[in-house]
Amino acid sequence: MKILVICQRYWPEQFQVTDICEGLASRGHDVTVLCGLPNVGLPNSEGRIPPEYLHGNNRHQEHNGVHIVRSFEIGRRTGVLWRTANYYSFWKSADNKVVSMGEFDVCLAYQLSPAMMCDAARVLKRAKGVPYLLYCCDLWPESMKAMLGSRGTAIIRHFGRVCRKIYSSADRIAIESPSFEEYFTSYHNVPANRLFYLPQFSTDGGQPVLDAHESVNFYFMGNMGTVQCIPFILKSFKKALEIAPKANITLNFVGDGVAASEAKEYVKQNGLTKSVMFHGRHPFSEMQHFYAQADVCVMALDDSSLIGTTIPSKLQGYMAAGKPVIAAVRGGARFVLNESGCGVAVNPGDVDGFASAMADLAVDESKRLEFGALSRHYFESHFTKHAFLDAIENELITLAKGF
Repeated sequence: MKILVICQRYWPEQFQVTDICEGLASRGHDVTVLCGLPNVGLPNSEGRIPPEYLHGNNRHQEHNGVHIVRSFEIGRRTGVLWRTANYYSFWKSADNKVVSMGEFDVCLAYQLSPAMMCDAARVLKRAKGVPYLLYCCDLWPESMKAMLGSRGTAIIRHFGRVCRKIYSSADRIAIESPSFEEYFTSYHNVPANRLFYLPQFSTDGGQPVLDAHESVNFYFMGNMGTVQCIPFILKSFKKALEIAPKANITLNFVGDGVAASEAKEYVKQNGLTKSVMFHGRHPFSEMQHFYAQADVCVMALDDSSLIGTTIPSKLQGYMAAGKPVIAAVRGGARFVLNESGCGVAVNPGDVDGFASAMADLAVDESKRLEFGALSRHYFESHFTKHAFLDAIENELITLAKGF
């Protein structure tokens, strides 16, 4: 098949869409990617486009069997204005470029944030009749609501109409969380038979390893933002210390974000500096070291909006590492925890329940090992890259054949 993949972000930026495209190419498909210019998450870039991509350079590349076509965008940098310019510039430039890119059998629109990055798939379908599968990683305009609140009512209403056009035009929509279905059917009026559940995959670091250590170590991995409820996790840990004062336990954060500075201040003010550690952000290649020190992994999500009902990638990472999980979640993440039996799920905001679960697992090694084994088993049967590629490939073949 000749497959066009549309996503603003791509190699050398670190996003799963690169693995997906290379995986499809390795299966014998002719894969072309329409993407933007690298500027997100690159070392020392600060959201600026590297010199080698300026002035029209490297607009066409080949990498690991994938043809890359880069459309213009303004570097993201920092601040709302820069981010808006970044989103808008790719949206419009990709819409203009896609109709002149040749012939394709099918299109995969890999939608991160914002949804408008995939509008080119709608434009291509309208111009040439190319069917498209949209993989939704982020709900729009729901994400705008979380950022802007009541201040952005008019803007949200406008982009809601834009997103509805993109979603309603898609032949199939893969959703990464079961909780997304109601949102698509009720808010965007997408028929349920166009939707199917396909969770993101997680990179497999190999069989779980647990290094010898004296303390029972709780670990949080990933972004430390407002949605991740870092203050809640800290309060729960403090209470767990009160419930089990003789337990030798630590809480470790591997990551960074807007909530990190407040978290560090809370630790100082509450005398927790000996039991709570902040390790900063680390690349994937170094994460196995931290997983080997982790006895239990923790997470929480603010469920005040639909964003808090997703299945965050950190959960899949925890399960790939074979770790028991304590989570304060609803929606898709809670579904996975309950179905897998890999840990304890409590309601968001339930400090007592979260603390009790931490105290219980701190003193019950057999339960930790049982949960960890179930965690790894569920990962191998649900969250592998191979299973994800099988599902995507089958859907694309079906669309290309016109079934």
